[in-house]
Amino acid sequence: MKYGYFVRSVLSYPEIRDLTLKVERLGFESAHINDHMFQGYLEAMMLTSALAVETSKIKLGHVVLCNSFRNPAYLAKMICTLDNISNGRAFFWLGAGWNEPEYKGYGYPFPSARQRVDELEESLIIYKKLFTEKKSDFEGKFWKLEKNLNLPKSIQKPYPQLVLGTSGKRMIDIACREADGINLLDVKPDKLPDYINIVKDNLKKYNRDVSEFEISICSTITLVDNQQEMDNLEIKYNSIGNLYMGYSEDVKEEMDNLEALGIDKMMLWGVQKSKQSETIKDPLETFANKIMK
Repeated sequence: MKYGYFVRSVLSYPEIRDLTLKVERLGFESAHINDHMFQGYLEAMMLTSALAVETSKIKLGHVVLCNSFRNPAYLAKMICTLDNISNGRAFFWLGAGWNEPEYKGYGYPFPSARQRVDELEESLIIYKKLFTEKKSDFEGKFWKLEKNLNLPKSIQKPYPQLVLGTSGKRMIDIACREADGINLLDVKPDKLPDYINIVKDNLKKYNRDVSEFEISICSTITLVDNQQEMDNLEIKYNSIGNLYMGYSEDVKEEMDNLEALGIDKMMLWGVQKSKQSETIKDPLETFANKIMK
């Protein structure tokens, strides 16, 4: 199992930098920034470019970039730039967009969900052309490019990992046809087997090898160190049904079970400890040392 960590971009830049350096030191594969405009978030692409200079090993990207916020040709240029600044450590996780107040607040039209997915599907053609062709022309329903020159290309070939974030049926189909992986957003643990089977069926339809396609999920982890807290948390979290919690060894077993189910990567929204924990000083350190290794 590979692990990524969500670095909340509403923190101050020094806090963001220090947390990213910490998860790099602890051995996480990737650091993920969200792509939002409101609530005091720093801009996603500028922030990852800054972190590329601060770090040396960890992969850098998002969870997920909103396809509507940037012209696809311009975003292709930005992804290639990030990959060059980071010396080949960028990844490209993308979604169709959903946050209507942010669209309207920044002057973007907010089309129907169907059109937003249509736009993403057309954008994928543009991204791949600009990532791989020296000079590109394109005319589609939403964009027209004339003699586009996207240089320098990314260091990673043919381009940084392209993953779609979704749990929608049509988007899953597009991901299995066009992307390198899928991040199954907002899928509860008891529904994961069904979704994984849907992904595998779509991959088979397009003659793709599941071993070459990354399936990831997102979750929060809560670590406990006493039975009373464990009992209380079971009551609380069973009512939510989408978090993983328990003693370190129990969480490790859950992660192993997810991997056996077909999950290749877990992107952590956070690692926390129960309120009355007596022995867990730093839950992130504990997770890295007892569960990741």
